[in-house]
Amino acid sequence: MSKREIYRILDAAANRGREALRVVEDAARFLEDDAELTARLKETRHRFAAAQNRFDRRERLDARDVAADVGTRVETEDEYRRTSLADVLAANFARLQEAARSLEEYSKIVAPEVARDWEQIRYAAYALEKIAFDALARRGSDPFEELAAEFAAPAEPEPTPATEPTATPVETPRSEPEPEPEPTPAPATQPTATPVETVAAPFVFGGAQRPKTDREARRARLETASLCVYVDPARPDGELRDLLRADIDVFQIVVDPNSENAPDAQTERFFKRWRETRGSQARDFESRPLLLLRDYVDWAAALSFDGATVDRGFDWNVARETLGPDALLGATVSTLEEAEAGLRAGELGVLDFLEVGPVFASQTGEPTGTALLRTIVDRVEGEPSIPLFAFGGVDFQNCDEAFDSGFERLAVGAAILNAPDKRAAASRFKCLF
Repeated sequence: MSKREIYRILDAAANRGREALRVVEDAARFLEDDAELTARLKETRHRFAAAQNRFDRRERLDARDVAADVGTRVETEDEYRRTSLADVLAANFARLQEAARSLEEYSKIVAPEVARDWEQIRYAAYALEKIAFDALARRGSDPFEELAAEFAAPAEPEPTPATEPTATPVETPRSEPEPEPEPTPAPATQPTATPVETVAAPFVFGGAQRPKTDREARRARLETASLCVYVDPARPDGELRDLLRADIDVFQIVVDPNSENAPDAQTERFFKRWRETRGSQARDFESRPLLLLRDYVDWAAALSFDGATVDRGFDWNVARETLGPDALLGATVSTLEEAEAGLRAGELGVLDFLEVGPVFASQTGEPTGTALLRTIVDRVEGEPSIPLFAFGGVDFQNCDEAFDSGFERLAVGAAILNAPDKRAAASRFKCLF
């Protein structure tokens, strides 16, 4: 068995395990907002990523060959059958545990120092599975029957036996309902309700349904984001359309302040292209990319962007007040002191994410190198309070260095924007995560 074959197994097992871990974390986090279980799952995901990063990333990616994987063409009926949430959780906890075992065994051949990490992750997965199912059992009723009832198609009315013909036919035979009381008028001071996203399944882990604010929905999308791309809105229409159709999590519009009518003409032009390709998804935060505007906080608020990113020198509190409570606010930082201040601002609810850099040589300033990224990761105990993106000169040749430092999110500019096939370049980056 060759080294490449071992890394091919490790790559497949790592991808399988992280996917399964994300599925069960989503259940705890988005369906019920179970903070304690979500925190433990996120900690396990962080440990999983740290162990995975101890493998040689280049060896792992070079060994990946999806087209030649015979397993992708072998299917069973059970793979496409999930009749309850219990089925989803059980299947994905099993995938996580099996992946961890495979990683533990095969890493002993090429990276024996990592094997014990995978063993501990496997034990953690067993414990987390028990916690999740114990929470379901404490409900005292079957949450899966409620799920089936909620999403079942309405039953067709039973046919009524023929009786004496009536003078006037009716469309749907039914018994006369009891008269309902007149609805009580809402108080004059009650505001008109604005549609908001809700937690769709209150039956998970015994919770109750509650509204989810726009900012919470946007932050949930941001947490799942891995690739942010800087976009020049003055680019030709064809390029913008290609970018908007690419597999990108966050678009950050960077307006040239020296161009004519900046930023109004450029941002409005970009929004026109956005509406052509993504307009129907305006409030579907979970399935569409996020739109951010750099530096022009007032325009981000006026045009209802998902948020803004401010460069060094901006007052974060003023920017937050300008944006309002529902938009995302990020900040660029270039030193450890700035990063620590940004993380504290994240804990206080002022900031929602940080961009750290420029990491490599670029037009955005003096490069910090990956040492700053490693120092920040070392200072943070567990998962950081807000997402962290590495930015500045990131391309296919150096992104491994950013990953090896412990960062799991990238903000990319020229490597995608100047590529001949922008959609292919974006897809290539997404395959790295």
